[in-house]
Amino acid sequence: MTLGQWLNSLSSMDHLILLLLYIGSIYLSNITLNAMIDYYNEKKQFNKFRIKFRVSPIALLSLGFLYSFFIYKIFDAIFEIMP
Repeated sequence: MTLGQWLNSLSSMDHLILLLLYIGSIYLSNITLNAMIDYYNEKKQFNKFRIKFRVSPIALLSLGFLYSFFIYKIFDAIFEIMP
């Protein structure tokens, strides 16, 4: 089964759950990236010559995908135990 066939076989509730999982993962990704930027600024003591980083969409979505993968694996392990 290909990815497209699998997505078409899902119900609307499954799509909603996957969407909420990915949105939550993107939110965690944003928090992580902003914390890393703040940590860098503190380490450089807010020097005016420091590199000014920003949260880019590629980094945000990539880290969000990793978070969603890890959350999915955790949920898979939790619900595997349940009857």
